[in-house]
Amino acid sequence: MDEVIEKLIALSDIDAMLKDAESDEYRNLGFQTKQECIDKLKKMRDEIASSIPRQVLKRYEKLKKKYGRGIAPVVNSVCTNCFMQFPTEVASKTDKNQKIEFCPNCGIIIYWT
Repeated sequence: MDEVIEKLIALSDIDAMLKDAESDEYRNLGFQTKQECIDKLKKMRDEIASSIPRQVLKRYEKLKKKYGRGIAPVVNSVCTNCFMQFPTEVASKTDKNQKIEFCPNCGIIIYWT
């Protein structure tokens, strides 16, 4: 798998954790998050983000703002962001996850599982 894709997946996971940790809904369920843990997550996010090429990170952030996430897995040839089924020709490619790809329907960064 491409190193940038791996970093984007990690960034997405950290973003999801931060969103949960900082949400009122999370606190209303009785979960408490220490500020030092949130700060560690933010530091990790900054480190990963700084190692991603600027244009890719910019696109990720734009998609995250639009969809709530910047990268989505393709499972069983279906984009898990827009639920479009990929054509067999695309789904049967052998060079999956070797470069950054985008869903032709919704435009989100995708990776194959």
